[in-house]
Amino acid sequence: MVRSDHTKRVISVLAVIVLVFSMFSFPALAEESSESDSATETIEDLGNPVVGLLDPDPYGVPVSGAHSYLIYDTLSDTMLIGKDYDARREPAAITQIMTVLIALEELELSDKITITKDMYESIPKEYVRIGFTEGEIITVEQCIYACLLKSANDACMALAIQISGSESAFVKEMNSRAEELGCTSTHFTNPYGRSDDEHKTTCRDMALILKESLRHPDFRAISTSASFTIEPTNKFNDKRVLNNANRFVSTPSTAYEYYIGGKTGYTENAGYTIIAGAEKDGRCLIGIMLGAEDAERRYEALVDLLEYCFNSYTTTMVEENEMEGAVNTAVAQIGAALSETNLSVSETSLSICKYYSVKSDLANDGYSNEVDLSELVIDPKKDVQEFVLPIYRRFSNSEAYRIGDLKIVISNGTVVPVPTEKAEDASEIDIGSILLIVSIVLVLTFILILAVILLVKMMKKRKFNKHHRNPTIL
Repeated sequence: MVRSDHTKRVISVLAVIVLVFSMFSFPALAEESSESDSATETIEDLGNPVVGLLDPDPYGVPVSGAHSYLIYDTLSDTMLIGKDYDARREPAAITQIMTVLIALEELELSDKITITKDMYESIPKEYVRIGFTEGEIITVEQCIYACLLKSANDACMALAIQISGSESAFVKEMNSRAEELGCTSTHFTNPYGRSDDEHKTTCRDMALILKESLRHPDFRAISTSASFTIEPTNKFNDKRVLNNANRFVSTPSTAYEYYIGGKTGYTENAGYTIIAGAEKDGRCLIGIMLGAEDAERRYEALVDLLEYCFNSYTTTMVEENEMEGAVNTAVAQIGAALSETNLSVSETSLSICKYYSVKSDLANDGYSNEVDLSELVIDPKKDVQEFVLPIYRRFSNSEAYRIGDLKIVISNGTVVPVPTEKAEDASEIDIGSILLIVSIVLVLTFILILAVILLVKMMKKRKFNKHHRNPTIL
């Protein structure tokens, strides 16, 4: 009975300790957690500030020899120069870029494909083939090489059916992926570029598709390879040597040292088509021509257009610290206008475009940054107001590009604004919480020591009483 009483006392002491600890520590931890989840505002990137062509009427631009063309800057997402770039036309075999892109996204290069009849039977006889046979086992890598080096339509169909199970199912995936990439005027009806009145795209859309494809190192490596050998398979005893048919790679007279990947095509209805990416001095341009009139001339014309744009336009990164002077000036002007009111600028934040393109001669003449306050109308009766003010980069000829936005919050002095020093406030709260927890731990430690001492005393007393009640008999 005595042992039971002592046990109950010890359990009671421990329960009190746990209860006290939970009362003090849990709220502190909960408060700390809620603060750590608070969001902090970050600088956002804006898109291309130019709508349409950067230079709609370029001076001395080379002749394209195509029904439509476009030179597109991938860094700034800017269409530099072009003609009928939104006209819908048949792309011919440059369609295969989309098929290869989806294959690179969904398959491994080492994956095996077993050839079936539906991978080649529906392809018109005059279209290029590798000559795969039913039951032949090949790899995804071999198919992609065959597509990009030889425009092999059976290899393209093999990839499509391997991915989606049928040509029609894969075509749906092609169109869905095109929409995801921002294509607005593209409709594919087959994976390889078979001539079809419903199978059409635009220069703008194909530039977006190639831009995404060039993000894959395997696409770049394969499309710029001079040759590739398909080793003997279970159904074909000889090697198949694939030489790159793209003259940017295979022909010295038309080779282009800055070429990083692309594709050519031809059908009677589409004419000659070509698309290519080029990297030079840290910039990446994509050139495309649809409906070109001459097979060889399309290479020379596209190089001329690309070089014209590399030389005539500059792509520049926008740094946040470049905006400091314009922002401070604007905030000071607003502050001066509010000097006789209870309002003041309580918060500012920036959104800027990462890159923008401009004519090289303008960039060389210098520029200034300015925040446009012309549309700023402040209501002195409102306690809190928010405005988004455009930031322009203005050049020597007064031409200006909107390269960012300044968001400001104007509030009454009686209104508590959103804290701008959130990090310092959080640290102060953290220190207070830590001190509180340390104090609680010290108190609980002291209580625990007293409980242990009390327990030891009770056990000694129990032992003493036991020995005196039951003396040992010798």
